[in-house]
Amino acid sequence: MDWKRLIGVLSEEKAVYTELLELAGEKRAAVFEKNIERLDAVVRREQGVAARLSHWEKQRLACMGAPEGSAEPPTLLFFADQAPPEDGERLRVLHDELGGLLRELTKLNAENKTLIESRLEYVRFALDVLNAEQTSGLYGSRYGSTPPDSGMVQKTVLDKKV
Repeated sequence: MDWKRLIGVLSEEKAVYTELLELAGEKRAAVFEKNIERLDAVVRREQGVAARLSHWEKQRLACMGAPEGSAEPPTLLFFADQAPPEDGERLRVLHDELGGLLRELTKLNAENKTLIESRLEYVRFALDVLNAEQTSGLYGSRYGSTPPDSGMVQKTVLDKKV
């Protein structure tokens, strides 16, 4: 086993996860600002970073001797126990750092998902209000709709000229 190569690959993966964590923070800011263009740019950057992560994950599996698509490759801690003491210690440190990054990223992504769903729910509500049928009278349909034989054409807010 080439311990230095495995440590190098894991260090690269850690850098990619750190970048994903930064992008998740940017995504949160874009959602709070209601800045669709910025959110789109962040998502596009995330896609590129995810492709890099996929590359490094394949490299990690190859280093660890796990064939692609195998059910359960040995854990990183298993390899840390097999490595020379200095390399084993570095692998344990990387294991802990990657675990912390993944927990933080999972938490932030869950919060971002909730925020985005909340914003989408508001957008759906606003669209429903805009598309609601308008009726005669100042107070809208709360007091009944326009009778079909009244000759008045019902229009939505989007149909009316401003």
